[in-house]
Amino acid sequence: MDANRPARVWLGPLLMCVASLFFSVLDAGTKYLTAGYPVNQIVWMRYMAQALAVGLIFLPGMGRSLFHAHRYGIQLFRGLCLCCGSVMVINGLARLPLAETTAIVFMAPVLITVLSGLLLKEKARRLDWIAVACGFAGVLIIVRPGGGLLTWAVLFPVGSAICNACYQLVTRSARRSEHPATSNLYTGLIGALVLTPWGAMAWTPMAWADLLLVAGLGAVAALGHLIMTHALLHTPAATLGPYGYTQIFWATLLGWLAFSTVPDAMTWLGMLIIAGGGLMLTSGPLLRRWVLARRG
Repeated sequence: MDANRPARVWLGPLLMCVASLFFSVLDAGTKYLTAGYPVNQIVWMRYMAQALAVGLIFLPGMGRSLFHAHRYGIQLFRGLCLCCGSVMVINGLARLPLAETTAIVFMAPVLITVLSGLLLKEKARRLDWIAVACGFAGVLIIVRPGGGLLTWAVLFPVGSAICNACYQLVTRSARRSEHPATSNLYTGLIGALVLTPWGAMAWTPMAWADLLLVAGLGAVAALGHLIMTHALLHTPAATLGPYGYTQIFWATLLGWLAFSTVPDAMTWLGMLIIAGGGLMLTSGPLLRRWVLARRG
């Protein structure tokens, strides 16, 4: 039993890093599509594709139980949080620079650490706060936000960060009562229904290749949220918060491969600070167990 403990300690962070990779792929694909199609149309279709992908994957094995939720109110709130977060970040990007908007959105792990203690009664250790501080400092170094953000438009990325934090906390609070596939199905359905008026009004005919890409992005979104849900089953939300910053690493790699964007020295410094905080967070419990085992 003791031999499996380190694996369990690393499982949640590992799954969160993989989920962040999926979300980076989703962002890269969306960035490509929005260059030729309205943003509202792409986001609407992505949510529809996500719901369809979950249905195709799990309906054959689960049948009608896939649609059975123990707490429909929680599912509705969870879906609205993610949907509102997506809409707000898009509106923020339309009014503020990309780097500054990204920095504000990555306040979410800080909010998770605070709210998980207040709402879920999860005790955040000193290392949790240090790792969160390192992650946020690293993001600020990478994006190097300037002045001029104190306008009403800053409320959009702040609202997106709050929505993302609430989404992850609600996902963890409902982990014992809801099947992950059911939760992800309703996430896609609620987003698709809420965005239908805006997506339909903005509709522009799409090429078959782009339609296939949208379908693929829906599957990527479904798998990413499913993996993140499983990560929250194994590790407290406060501990997982800083690992969301690994999305920056994946985005940098994809940006280099797809768009030939090479990070500068300050960006690499920010990455190293983020990585140091994450390693400190995960290695702390393992080091304490090793010390106790040596003493025992």
